[in-house]
Amino acid sequence: MLATTFKWFTGIWLALVSLAMFLWVPAHEGLGNVGRIVIVHVPTGWLTSVAFLFSAIYSWRYLRNGRARDDALALAAAELGLIFSILATVTGSMFAKVVWGTYWNWDPRETAIAALMLIYAAYFALRTSIEDRQRQRYLGSIYALLAFVAVPFLIFVIPRVTDDTLHPNCAILNTPNCQGIQLTENGRIIGTIEDFKVELLGIEQQADLTVATVSILSNGTNYTLKPSFNRVSNKPEAIERLPETLRDVQIKRLSGEPGNQTVEIAIANTGNIGLLTEQRTLLTFFASLFGFTLLFFWLWWLRADVLDINEQLVQQGMTI
Repeated sequence: MLATTFKWFTGIWLALVSLAMFLWVPAHEGLGNVGRIVIVHVPTGWLTSVAFLFSAIYSWRYLRNGRARDDALALAAAELGLIFSILATVTGSMFAKVVWGTYWNWDPRETAIAALMLIYAAYFALRTSIEDRQRQRYLGSIYALLAFVAVPFLIFVIPRVTDDTLHPNCAILNTPNCQGIQLTENGRIIGTIEDFKVELLGIEQQADLTVATVSILSNGTNYTLKPSFNRVSNKPEAIERLPETLRDVQIKRLSGEPGNQTVEIAIANTGNIGLLTEQRTLLTFFASLFGFTLLFFWLWWLRADVLDINEQLVQQGMTI
């Protein structure tokens, strides 16, 4: 009875989250409707780490106690971790296609999650390649513990080592460092500001002015703007308005010599437009996180029960 109630509650909760995501949550100013993906993308990404953590914990418990139930829980958690990582990758690719124009960019975060999926795919390959059940559990548990060592580095550390990323660092919370980026004529020419993709197309000198030609991708549309900087007053000159937004694009700072100049492109805003700074989006996000967490625990326990039943049938010469 309790399991049935839990199942129905989880299903209804996630259905309500889905309705809220499309009918209640407003479109993001910079990202438009695609910004809603964060309500699914981020929880599934976080639960990927949680699932692999539980897989490691119960693998350790199996090595310590030798109980088949612990191994079943470890295996079930790893399976769900892989499923959630695939969901996070698919939703992230949908975002990338709309915002960056392609499903895959080999961004550090994308590369890291791909490496993580390969690591755990090898875990399943290892288990299926071993026929002896006892040895399968033992080696699988050791591998799961070693594999989890890579999880915090691939998900939390490596993607943040470099700033050379298209990943929307401001999609969650908008902070002061989300408002400017340095681009150089002969160096880095592409980056993101407030989840807008910015590309430096060129720099030209006009009397006392330095004019930068930049392409900004906003809500699936590329806009070409030409903000300028007065080298005499050392202040921004022409400030360009990004169409269909309340964002002003300007050259905040200028350095270097002509031919190899670096411009700091800034997008001034009148408010905080991080996705989760909007109240309805924030509430729906936490509701989604709660719902996916319930879904994880229900599927985790259910899958472990199925694995236990399968083990009993194997001992009787049958499988499911």
